[in-house]
Amino acid sequence: MNKELLHTKLVRELIALISSGIYGDGARLPAERKLCEQFNVSRGTVRLALYDLEKLGILKIKAGSGAYVQKISQRKLPTYFLPPDFVNVSIADIICARKAIETTAITLACEKISARQIEELQQLIEKMEQSKDNLVEFLKLDMEFHQSIIHASGNMPLVTAFESIADYLKYSQVFSSVYESEVQTAINFHKKMLWALKNRSSKNGAKAILKHLEHTQQITSSIKRNKTISA
Repeated sequence: MNKELLHTKLVRELIALISSGIYGDGARLPAERKLCEQFNVSRGTVRLALYDLEKLGILKIKAGSGAYVQKISQRKLPTYFLPPDFVNVSIADIICARKAIETTAITLACEKISARQIEELQQLIEKMEQSKDNLVEFLKLDMEFHQSIIHASGNMPLVTAFESIADYLKYSQVFSSVYESEVQTAINFHKKMLWALKNRSSKNGAKAILKHLEHTQQITSSIKRNKTISA
């Protein structure tokens, strides 16, 4: 297995440990040497994983001090890093907002989407397939796919509404991709959305996005339950 695959696997394992409460709010992760021993990987692999986790907003790396968990502990972060009143916003709240925005958007998009926009969505899925071993890139492409459908709706208030919750998504979407199998599951849901758009089927489009979001909520709720049990 190459270094790229190893560091992505390590990213997932560390996310799972953080979300389960093993490394709690504000906790300092073990030193690089310890992580190398614990996961039987090289220091380069550890550094790549920590870098990705910092890009995802899960860790804060302090020079000469170490890597600290900040993804779970929103209240410990400076308020300017967070969406308004984020501490009182749950995953269920975010999914509810996404359902309201995205089911309407895909229904409209099925009527208005252009051949060029369909091709762009196809290309995004192909890039997602190619990025299954790079969690940071995969999540970026995932969000671009959803944003593209919102724009294809041609409804600017929906575009604005989706953009207004983008920061909430930043602090929540990663946990639905903790498990490697969830990446392919997400791609399959996106393919169903694209099929509906190609066939101008608003009913199937709305059904696909609802099932996708409900599955996302189930995964994140499962992680939250496991964290509670481990606490």
